[in-house]
Amino acid sequence: MLLAVGVPAMLFVLVAGLGPLASVLVPVLSLGVMVVVLVVGMRAQARQMFSIVEPYGECRMVADERGAVSTGERASFTTEWSVYSGYLETSRLFVLFGGERSAGVGVLPKRGAQDPADVERLRGILGRNLKPL
Repeated sequence: MLLAVGVPAMLFVLVAGLGPLASVLVPVLSLGVMVVVLVVGMRAQARQMFSIVEPYGECRMVADERGAVSTGERASFTTEWSVYSGYLETSRLFVLFGGERSAGVGVLPKRGAQDPADVERLRGILGRNLKPL
């Protein structure tokens, strides 16, 4: 993304023959605009995603060797591990990334675990069935 914005900005400065101040300001301002657009876009996407899942209410996810089962107040579904390409672990979450058959993302919050051993078991299940990213 930085190259996609920075390189055209630098080419513009070179072609337009702008002075030294403009040759610094144009790329910096371009990168600043890019960051603002990315943040605004990501926030809009998050709002849209939450508006889609909010009607389903609070849900509970249970993972085993076959996949993850999500049971909510109004819906329930099972997802096999083959749907996901891999996972990423953060300090608070396990994030599951969709593969070829799915563009979705699954989130398993660690706060839902009863004790630290449950987090270790989930880490083991994910490690056996998915590749860490």
